[in-house]
Amino acid sequence: MSEERPYVCGHTSRERERLDVQALIYADVTRRALVDGGVGPGMRVVDLGCGTGSVSLLAAELVGSTGSVTGIDRDPEALEAARSRARSLGVTNVAYVQADVAGITGPGSDRGASGAGTLPAGSFDALVGRFVLMHQRDPTAALAEAARLVRPGGSIVMVESVMAALLESRSSEPPCPLYDRVVRWTCAAVEAGGADLHAGLRLRATFAGAGLPSPVTRLEAPVEGGADSLLYRYCAESVRSMLPLAERLGVTGLTVAEVDTLENDLRTVAVAGGHTLVAWPVVAAWCRVEDPA
Repeated sequence: MSEERPYVCGHTSRERERLDVQALIYADVTRRALVDGGVGPGMRVVDLGCGTGSVSLLAAELVGSTGSVTGIDRDPEALEAARSRARSLGVTNVAYVQADVAGITGPGSDRGASGAGTLPAGSFDALVGRFVLMHQRDPTAALAEAARLVRPGGSIVMVESVMAALLESRSSEPPCPLYDRVVRWTCAAVEAGGADLHAGLRLRATFAGAGLPSPVTRLEAPVEGGADSLLYRYCAESVRSMLPLAERLGVTGLTVAEVDTLENDLRTVAVAGGHTLVAWPVVAAWCRVEDPA
């Protein structure tokens, strides 16, 4: 049985706002993955680790009024934020369920089984998820468990970060020391919290280990710069969310005092220096579930 690690960014209201900024930065990347992965009109989609619901809403738009989306997450406050957003946008084909990724189809369940706090196996046309497997103690087991929700012939689309890529190649041009420092600290905090910095590049192996067909994969990265980029806020709020756990785990290099001015500092430095900044690269992977017969 898979198990979720403690979420390195915590579950505060400000963290939920950070997730909203993240959603804007990665919206185009995610939409392309869903479309290319086969999510379309009339489908029943389940969004794994939905958080505040941004991927669920993208999927809801693609499946239209004849389809439906079910988002699952263990954080009740994130789910309430997702429900509130859906209501405010008039989106009626999305529902949210509180549940852990692990055991989502129920212990010992098989296709068609269900239980308290679980979803019926084999009842969805597609499984989607973004930045969720990287937080699992056993992402292969988590994906195998979640894949049971999808009928034979259905689609699985996962988007995962390759945070380590910015440690192994240039993250800014010309080099921006402040941004590079934030990148190094963030990677150290995420890794200390137990998340996988290489999750995206492991997706092919994760799919194979979960008994799924070899996926189509694609690497993308938002490239940012200029005064209006959301990346400055995203970086500052990411550091803010991670600081409590990072301090407990002994990760040093940034302080609360610095975080309070980090968004403006990054913007000022990047604009003055004409820097182009590479956001965390991600890998999108998708496949069709084979009929066991």
